[in-house]
Amino acid sequence: MIRINLLPVRAKKKRNTSIYQIVAMSGVLMVAAVTAFTVHTVYANKVADREKKVADNAASIKNLQAIIGEVNQLDKQKQRLLAQLAVIDKLEKGKRGPVRVLDEMSSSIPKRVWITSFREQAGSLSLTGSAVDNADISEFMRALQKTPYFTEVNLKFTQADVKDGATVYNFEISCKVNYAV
Repeated sequence: MIRINLLPVRAKKKRNTSIYQIVAMSGVLMVAAVTAFTVHTVYANKVADREKKVADNAASIKNLQAIIGEVNQLDKQKQRLLAQLAVIDKLEKGKRGPVRVLDEMSSSIPKRVWITSFREQAGSLSLTGSAVDNADISEFMRALQKTPYFTEVNLKFTQADVKDGATVYNFEISCKVNYAV
């Protein structure tokens, strides 16, 4: 026998299920949209903060480069002033040096030694003189070596010369002279 149900129960159930599915799907889409908007906003704020930090760091780098430039200028000026002070100090020593060297040399000359020639050129000194004997020349050389003004003291030659029955020894000594002591 054929049964006919005139009540639309199945269609109503189907429709209710469809509505529930649409509402659930809409809810899921809304939650997904809100989540995506929140994540986007958070990351956009982070990007904006980082860009601000980058801009601030760039500005501070620019300021620091200006300060570094000033420091470099001051260092150059300091080096220039130190070089000028060194030149002034060298000139002052050069002014006092020859007087001290001559004073030290005159106090180092033994009584029986006479200097006849004194030539200095570019720090090299050549002394020519006479002495009563070779021991006096040797004593004079040792006295020069003890002073801080004379280095590399060398005897170039010594020669005996007889004058009026007396023997006199002529000599030449070369050495380096340092005026800056």
